[in-house]
Amino acid sequence: MRISKFRAFLGVTLSILCLLIITTAANAQAINATIGDILSNPDQYDGKMVQVGGWVSSPQFNASRVGPYTTFNLGDKSGKALSVFRLGILSIKEGDFVRVTLRYKHSDRLLWIYSIEGPGNS
Repeated sequence: MRISKFRAFLGVTLSILCLLIITTAANAQAINATIGDILSNPDQYDGKMVQVGGWVSSPQFNASRVGPYTTFNLGDKSGKALSVFRLGILSIKEGDFVRVTLRYKHSDRLLWIYSIEGPGNS
């Protein structure tokens, strides 16, 4: 019994360590951009790691077979927005300003967030 608990602990620890390494690497190579820049020149950012800030709208908290997840629109003052996704329940609410790092793919309906900074999500 002790061995299986140790293996579970080790697995969780390694998963967290890998996530931290991936997040740090993603932030280090991310291009700073605005939502307007991305939507005006999607080919320029396609497939690239981008860091962008905006306001949260329409946050939704759901669950799937993989686990809980959060989706929301990340918008700017002009009303332009990106639809984003992150595993886990994020500590966000309507109107929060957050900065996210994501890999922009013009063809994706939802963009996977690698890291998020903002209220309760450092």
